[in-house]
Amino acid sequence: MKKVIISAPGRICLFGEHMDWCRYQVLASALDMRLFVEAEATDDNIVETFSYPPFTPYDKFNLEKVVVNWASDLKYVGGVLSAFQTRRELPNRIKGMRFRFLKAEDVKERLIYENIKEPLNDLPAKKGLSSSAAMCVVVSAAVDIINRFQELESHDTYPILNHVSKSETLGFYADMAYSGERKELGVNCGQMDPYTSAYGGILHIDCRREPAEVLRLNPKIELPLVIGDTKQPKDTCKILAWLGERFKAQEPKFVEGMKNIVRIVEEARKELEKPSPNRHRLGELMNENQYYLRNYLKVSGNCPVSPSNLDILIDAALSAGALGGKLSGSGGGGCMIALCEPGDEMKIANAINKAGGEAYATKVADNGLRIEFIEI
Repeated sequence: MKKVIISAPGRICLFGEHMDWCRYQVLASALDMRLFVEAEATDDNIVETFSYPPFTPYDKFNLEKVVVNWASDLKYVGGVLSAFQTRRELPNRIKGMRFRFLKAEDVKERLIYENIKEPLNDLPAKKGLSSSAAMCVVVSAAVDIINRFQELESHDTYPILNHVSKSETLGFYADMAYSGERKELGVNCGQMDPYTSAYGGILHIDCRREPAEVLRLNPKIELPLVIGDTKQPKDTCKILAWLGERFKAQEPKFVEGMKNIVRIVEEARKELEKPSPNRHRLGELMNENQYYLRNYLKVSGNCPVSPSNLDILIDAALSAGALGGKLSGSGGGGCMIALCEPGDEMKIANAINKAGGEAYATKVADNGLRIEFIEI
């Protein structure tokens, strides 16, 4: 049976939240937390999808006419399928498939890369770490790979593995993921999330064009990060719609914040590209970024659409010695991030926990989308 297991990481925005859909630049980092999907071909015209909490456990899509259940978390699967159907990007007509989202513990025994040093960690859902984009990216790859199975004349996996390793392939998956979420589902999202999930590493992403222009950065400095989860739900689509209206109206406060965040992104990029980046300067820029997110875009703890404890966790991290702290994602709940000195991760995490959050140290994931297991 032809089967593949694919994974893609979540992401944090180091600098520039919301600047992607405003058509500017962002600095983002992939996380060592992943979403896993097992995909196999079927003989019918149905795409079945199985998942686990907190996602919707089951949904299915008829490829004759993809109908999306908007109440389902698996609507992103339908969005990507619609994007492929709309753009006709594959040489053959999409056929039936079965997707099964897995947890890391279900995948470990079947890894094909024994030399992978990154631990397998599950990507938390609905926490502002871009689980929806990771879902769209792995589904885009799964549709492409399952389709390519039909063209193989042998059981040699090299053609598939070589295809997926190419930068242009990763860019294609990111673009299809973005098309599925933004153009098919109408979510007011940007290109940052799918491109970071597909490519991995630390990226400078220029979103002034489609597809986005991606520059991988390799800073010569360690960037210890602590994530703080507010444990508060948020309505990302509602927040993005509210911000979109303010952007469309060119609200002066929003525009002023946007211009300064764009400047901060470029200053941070230049700092990261130096032979010896200054971690303290990066912390200062992170704090300045948060200032404009809170006081101008109003998406931190004071978000009128979705108030949260983001500022409480950020203040706790800074008081404990973090160099910088800011929200990550849409805001209005979800997660914040703190940049700290190497060795201070536990101290910062404890402060976040005492403030009512749930903290976990993380690091940059060098790998983006990858195949964990393949059987032809």
